[in-house]
Amino acid sequence: MIEPRTEVPRIVRIREHLAAHPEPSWQEHGTSAYLAELFREAGLDPRPFDEFPGFTVDVGPGEPVVGLRGDLDALVHETPEGTILAHSCGHDANLAIVAETVLRLAERSDALPHGVRAIFQPAEEQGNGAASVAALGVADRLDTLFGVHLRPGSELPAPRFAPAISHGSCCFVRGRIAGADHHGARPHQGVNAIEVAAEFASMLAGLTVDPQVPASAKFTELRAGSGNLNVIPGSASFGIDLRAQTNPVMTVLRDGVSRIARALELRYGVEIALAEEDYVPAAIVGEEAEARLASAIREVAGEAALAPRAVTSGSDDFHCYTLHRPALQAAMLAVGADVQPGLHDPAMRYDVSRLDPAAAVLVAACLAPRG
Repeated sequence: MIEPRTEVPRIVRIREHLAAHPEPSWQEHGTSAYLAELFREAGLDPRPFDEFPGFTVDVGPGEPVVGLRGDLDALVHETPEGTILAHSCGHDANLAIVAETVLRLAERSDALPHGVRAIFQPAEEQGNGAASVAALGVADRLDTLFGVHLRPGSELPAPRFAPAISHGSCCFVRGRIAGADHHGARPHQGVNAIEVAAEFASMLAGLTVDPQVPASAKFTELRAGSGNLNVIPGSASFGIDLRAQTNPVMTVLRDGVSRIARALELRYGVEIALAEEDYVPAAIVGEEAEARLASAIREVAGEAALAPRAVTSGSDDFHCYTLHRPALQAAMLAVGADVQPGLHDPAMRYDVSRLDPAAAVLVAACLAPRG
């Protein structure tokens, strides 16, 4: 007897295509084109960004006041088999959930009490995609913004949802110690940049912040030397990773890095240039947006599926939208999907069956009248 063929759900087909065609930050042209075509086929009018990959698409009546965010990019990994691209942070799932939500809303546009705008942005993994998109003004007239992200089982076991994710803040700092190389037999004739960097790393580890707030500051890159072991390097470049669970503590860390650099300049008579990149704020969760997601979770999955706000030391540039527009009510739906072995692992996998109910929660949140 031939078993009847089961049709693959649309949301799974979308996810499978995205998983098979990952693209790195700022190069998500194929991903953008694929999603935009889905919406055109549904009778919608996606509007691409001129400056970089990504687009917005509106559904429902009137000026959009509720927004959805999807993140387009994948990650680059070095593996024993070579360099690979993979959606190892689950952005293929996030995108499929948001895309399916938009398509379902388009099918029920008569029931929508207000317009909804989906923002498909590049470069979340580099921490600056949201800030670049927010600067275009595409969220300036929204009063609510919802994001979505899969969570590891250790944070949120399936099949539960959390109505917000409390991400930590992240900031990368690149630095350069500028000096002249000199002979290994004459160390008195200059400054050893490696020794300056080592003292920088030691002082960085000694920064003190509120002990009740998780935080860390550490060197993650150091480059010095020319390959000749009889030359003392006068210059070096380095990288620092700063993490803090709150924005005030991140400010303490950022100021501390600057103070250390100035102190070492005076101590050694060198120049130390610093440049911040990919600053991502800690979560700024809108209580009204969180409440709407909680209500939607109860409606779709029941009270037992509703978990408290998820807390993670990881960061997400989703919160740059609120930093850009403080009045915006924003919250990110956390989806328990038994992510294993973990986010940003090239072998990352998750329970694909959790995508459909996640889209149902976002649809319910978008359909709910605004308070």
